Amino acid sequence: MPIQAVRRGISVMRNGVGAFVLPCKKLTFRYCNWGGSSVGMRKYLHENLQMLSAANAGIEMEVQVKKGHPIITGDYMNGRQKVICVRNMNPHQIEQKVKILRDASGQKLRRMKHPVYSTNQGPRGIWSPFHVLEQYRYKI
Repeated sequence: MPIQAVRRGISVMRNGVGAFVLPCKKLTFRYCNWGGSSVGMRKYLHENLQMLSAANAGIEMEVQVKKGHPIITGDYMNGRQKVICVRNMNPHQIEQKVKILRDASGQKLRRMKHPVYSTNQGPRGIWSPFHVLEQYRYKI
């Protein structure tokens, strides 16, 4: 049997195998330098941005000064973006919103009709009270 070289670029990325990589790759903080609704954002950036960037070294942090209400944008590995408006929020509320964006997967929110999705049916099928034998039924 001849020896074959390993082909490059064939490996499939599986998150969690080897090392965990956060799906969030970039957080953008946009605020107005003089607007009243940006007071909490300015205070948050002044006090917490260095600690946030040191704690999350794998996430790129970008700060933009633009007119308008303050927003935080999260860019994810799957190419999606999530935007949260943080106008008139205090720094503690802004920190909670940053954690939401940081920990999100980037996928669209979807309604969960059933707690578990499976491609296979259960081995016993769907239970029904009509499947119970007569001798085991409770009689009054």
